[in-house]
Amino acid sequence: MNNKIYVNRREVVLDANRIVSGMSMGPVFIFRKFSFNIDDYNFEVENANTEIEKFRKACSDTVEQLKKTMELCKSAYNEEFLDIFDSQIAFLLDKYLMAEIENYIKEGKRTAAYSVFTIFKKKKEHFLGLENSYFKDRALDIQDLKEKLLRNMFGLGMEYKVAIPSIIFAENLFPSDTIHFHRELILGFVTDTGGRTSHAAIIAQALNIPYVINDYNLSKVIHSDDFVILDGYGGRIIINPSKKTIRDYVNLKEKYESISVQLQKEAIKPTRTVDGIEIRVMANVEFYHELKEAHSVGADGIGLFRTEGIFLGREGLPGEEEQYQLYRKFSEGLGDLPLILRTIDTGGDKVLSKLEGFEELNPFLGWRGIRFCLDEPEIFKTQLRAVLRANVNKNIKILLPMISCLGEIKQTKKLINEAKEELRKKRIAFHPQVEIGIMIETPSAVIMSDIFAQEVDFLSIGTNDLTQYTLAVDRTNSKISKLFNDMHPAVLRLIQKTIEITRERRLEVSICGEMAGHPQAVPILLGLGLHTLSLSPYLIPKIKKIIRSLSLAECKKLVSQLIKLPTTVDVVEEANKFFLAKVPDSEILQ
Repeated sequence: MNNKIYVNRREVVLDANRIVSGMSMGPVFIFRKFSFNIDDYNFEVENANTEIEKFRKACSDTVEQLKKTMELCKSAYNEEFLDIFDSQIAFLLDKYLMAEIENYIKEGKRTAAYSVFTIFKKKKEHFLGLENSYFKDRALDIQDLKEKLLRNMFGLGMEYKVAIPSIIFAENLFPSDTIHFHRELILGFVTDTGGRTSHAAIIAQALNIPYVINDYNLSKVIHSDDFVILDGYGGRIIINPSKKTIRDYVNLKEKYESISVQLQKEAIKPTRTVDGIEIRVMANVEFYHELKEAHSVGADGIGLFRTEGIFLGREGLPGEEEQYQLYRKFSEGLGDLPLILRTIDTGGDKVLSKLEGFEELNPFLGWRGIRFCLDEPEIFKTQLRAVLRANVNKNIKILLPMISCLGEIKQTKKLINEAKEELRKKRIAFHPQVEIGIMIETPSAVIMSDIFAQEVDFLSIGTNDLTQYTLAVDRTNSKISKLFNDMHPAVLRLIQKTIEITRERRLEVSICGEMAGHPQAVPILLGLGLHTLSLSPYLIPKIKKIIRSLSLAECKKLVSQLIKLPTTVDVVEEANKFFLAKVPDSEILQ
């Protein structure tokens, strides 16, 4: 897409990235944040202590503002989003962060504004460098706090006064922004940057506010007197639509909303194919508040609990007790439903503050996942002990990431036994029986899956990394990201081989990568033999509806044809044809 567009009074139709489904139409409200030239504040100061006092006062004022936002949030939405602002306050009051900024002011004799800007910029870049998209989106929280601190230093406020129901256009949105707008006046959000797992997106999802991200920097070129249709289902923005377009979208909106209501009602029902085969649809989660959404859409448990959240965005490591309390809360919150807990899956440089200067040329192929855990056994065993103690409902299963050789499985099992023995010696209660599974996300894991299957209780296919490593494509690299496609014939063949092995060994196998949430991929996954899918909670109603529309026999027949095709283009074309022919309301569900 072009990065520049000039909006005029003729109808303009633009593609956009869907973040929260929904449709709305109305006038534009442009939400602009303050800007300034940081170089104007890059000079040596005579009295560093005065600047430190400015910084401390800005911190105090910002904390008070966040507490007031929490009060507003609680009165409007109960306690649903309070943990977001709690974490922001904790970050702001972190003694290591405070010391780092104050030392920067002292040693460089720089202004408080320049010091805050510089240190927070470094923190933001740190999060942007993480592989996980969720943690990339935490960079927005860092930017939010930076802007709050600087606004308080300069005595500036924010303008949230929307006079009439409007669609909000902004460069980006922070969680406090979404809370401060009056809900009844917000028809939708359109931002230039952001992500599906940003806190603003999470709040918009919970409040059912349509949200898309554009690639045109629209917040800088849209006019406040433009009229817009926001199509969060089809991923479109229509600026100054014609009367006919408005009529068409009014009818389409009614149809979309009717289907959405029906999807939500049917979500809690069991999921069976047309020919009666039950399919388990589980949820991928990161934080506790997501359990509520998983329950509301009838998730059959948690197929992937990413535990990195408790390790990242903090100074120091979480202790055993802190981890135990969190994991137990998850376990109890699920009742009898399973909780598949993936051990920490991130690079060592993102976890250990003493390695802050450690950088890898290619972190995707580096010291991450199980490699880091086995090299740091005390950190790993702390997590393992917490998991064993938390398994009070006997519903937790341990999932190991980035397995590439048999030795890694055996070493991990040895550490689990050591963790059990340490708990016995301290006479700390725990449940000794816990199932162990591995992620299949490297070609070597697929090739060796027959051997690995003898050592574990279940397998979970991570299609994001499996696709990346199979095709040698870094999907975060804009130059080659178009080559990343999990429907590549090689990827399908590797998934097929993995499922065949598990069938021989009578092991459970599931899929927890983004492919599980791709509508056109669902018939392929079922046809390959997968009966358990795990995906983002917000996608579950749609995916369940698709599954109930499919015949497993026809899906198997489709796969027998696709697996022979030579190119990704061929696979995608045939998959789309099948999807459109077999799934009712496919234009809405895709």
